[in-house]
Order: sequence, then C-alpha cells, then structure tokens
Amino acid sequence: NLRYISCYNLGAKALLVNISDIAAMGGIPKYALIAIAVPDNIKVAELNELYRGIKKTASSYNVSIIGGDTSGSKNSLTINITLLGEAKQGNIVRRGGARPGDKIFVTGTLGDSSAGLELLKKGKRKGFLINRHIKPIPRLKEACFIAKNRLAASMIDVSDGLSTDLNHICRMSSVGAVIYEEKIPVSAELKNIRLKKPPLHYALSGGEDYELLFTVNEKNVIKIYNAISKNRLSAAMIGEITERKKGILLVDSKGRQRPLLPTGFNHFK
Repeated sequence: NLRYISCYNLGAKALLVNISDIAAMGGIPKYALIAIAVPDNIKVAELNELYRGIKKTASSYNVSIIGGDTSGSKNSLTINITLLGEAKQGNIVRRGGARPGDKIFVTGTLGDSSAGLELLKKGKRKGFLINRHIKPIPRLKEACFIAKNRLAASMIDVSDGLSTDLNHICRMSSVGAVIYEEKIPVSAELKNIRLKKPPLHYALSGGEDYELLFTVNEKNVIKIYNAISKNRLSAAMIGEITERKKGILLVDSKGRQRPLLPTGFNHFK
C-alpha cells in the first residue's frame, strides 16, 4: 500500500525479501528477473523511484538484473521477482533436516515488522518498528556463516510468523517441537509500546521479520554458542525439536503447555 511506503522503499523491499529466501537456504543471491505490471494511476516518476530502489538494493548485494518484463495492469501494481542464487552443494540448508533433539534458534528479534505496520496504519511514519517493516534486513551474512560451517540441520526465514514458519520446518521434517515463551527474543521497542495485542502475539503471528529460524544438532550447539559469544552470530535458543507425535507446543513461564498453531500469514487464504 503506497500510503505506507514510498515507491523507492517498495522496490528495495521487493528484492530484499527475495534475498532473504536465498539466504535461508545458505545461498548467495546472483541474478534477478524483474516483472512489473503497472496500472494507469502510477506515474512515470513513481515507477522510476521503484526501479531505483530495486537497482540500489541489487548493487548493494552484488545482484545482477538480467531481464524481466513490464506490462499494464487493470487493477493494482504487481511486482514479481525471480531471484537465482548459488551455493556449494554441501552447504545448502533445507527445511526438512530437523531431527528430535535438535535445538531451535532464531536470529534477531521477532514481531517488530508487524507492530510497525500497525503503527503505520495509525498514521505514524517514523521509528524503529516502522523501519523494521519498511526496510527489512535479510540475514545474508549470518546465513552464510551458518551454511559455510554446516551448523544448521534445517533453516527458514521468518516471513510468515514464527508459529507458521516453525510449522513448515516440522511438517517438512516430520517432527514436533517445543517453544518456550520466555526465550522468544522481543525488542525493547516492542515491549515498551502500547498496541492492540501483547508482544508475544506479534512475535508468533506477525511475519515479515526476515530473521533466520534454524535447528542445530547436539554436536553443533556448542559451536553456535561459541559464535554468539564471539559476536559472529546474534541468535537465541528458543526450544527444541521433538517426536512428531508430540506435536508443536508452546510453554509459558509457569510450565503450562498448549498447542502452537500456525497463526501467521497463509498465502492461500
């Protein structure tokens, strides 16, 4: 919605979120194809700003724009980006490698982006949470470190919300999971602002944080903690992988368990 984001930032974000997908598999983004369908109400100057955002982001991440398509649209502006990446075969990290006993880690903080969108809808235009929504940062450096050192058994970026993206890993790996509420990293900015719902809701269901959610087997857990202690990686352990029959559970501060349902974004509903 162009009421909440500039054409420049929209173009940049459209490519950034694709870079995050490549990063989540341990890859390096290389080549992009940009297809745009433009309605009559978009001005040439706005379209130029959109492309400027795309081109600036591509340059920043050493991505070459190698083609695409531009056409008209009867309704809304549509941006479709196909991004190709490269990875050494042994470094590719998929969603289906989690096993019972793995620890679950996540980079950064969760819930900031969706909280920022709520603030935008209320008319605010500046601040940390809003920047987290408008200007996501794909965790390419962290993902490359994890993949190069083969530290993760499975990995995904948190684009649809922690509850939903964890569900993707568990479904693809045929496992269950336990997540501890108190261990989910939430920013001070999210904790200290009054919104419609508590911070945990945004962390579990918000999406568009583009942090890395990954599982680590027992022999590599100490390596992750060593990387964290040496500031090579910013991540928190939030739970562990269990047998599939146990399902996906959320444990509160009093030890009470409840099913963790996929309440984030669903692309097909």
